[in-house]
Amino acid sequence: MGADITESKETKVAVQHITDFSKGIFGSSDNWIMAGQMAQALSKSTIVPKDYQNNQANAMVAIEIANRLRTSPLMVMQNLHVIQGRPSWSAQFLIASVNASGKYDMELQYEEKQDKTGKAFSCKCWTTKDGRRVDGIEITMDMARDEGWLGKNGSKWKTMPQVMLRYRAASFFARMNCPELTLGFYTQDEVVDGDFKEYPLEEMRQSVEYEIDANANSEDFVEEVTEENDTDQVEKSDG
Repeated sequence: MGADITESKETKVAVQHITDFSKGIFGSSDNWIMAGQMAQALSKSTIVPKDYQNNQANAMVAIEIANRLRTSPLMVMQNLHVIQGRPSWSAQFLIASVNASGKYDMELQYEEKQDKTGKAFSCKCWTTKDGRRVDGIEITMDMARDEGWLGKNGSKWKTMPQVMLRYRAASFFARMNCPELTLGFYTQDEVVDGDFKEYPLEEMRQSVEYEIDANANSEDFVEEVTEENDTDQVEKSDG
């Protein structure tokens, strides 16, 4: 009479997930896991803006936007401001994005006019593409007054009119001629000056929060898999 005794050994195999961010962070579960770990790390940093500190959902949105724009998530965090729950670009970031996009023959130019007293009155952004002039919308102080931008408390339109004219002319140019760079977001100054009640990123943020909650117990990006190998089979018999 004999009995088979099987000894098993456990071996740990590291399985590396493959990410492809060309599909976005929502493109696959692997993308989502990696983006989640990136967002968690970034949200723990004390040098990112306060809107992203200890806020994984906002950090995830920043990573998704950075992926769309093919830029650094930290760059997006530094230039995407959240004002009363509404995201907005810094005007300088939009100007830099247009100039660095390679879409045009040269960087943005500013066509400025003054009033009879010599004060800044209007500004229009323009550049060229394949030798053809591309114009933006002319922004004037009359427009600023009619839209109510000039009359707001603490308005920089009163103290820095030339700067504000340039910023607003650049943001209008970007939104009309290269909307893929703005992603439909207004600038920080526009949000402060205007009254925007609807914003697409709020829905994106809520969706990200839901996904984070739903996948709170999902696996780490690098997991350990246990495999059982049957080895050292010994046959013993009683005589």
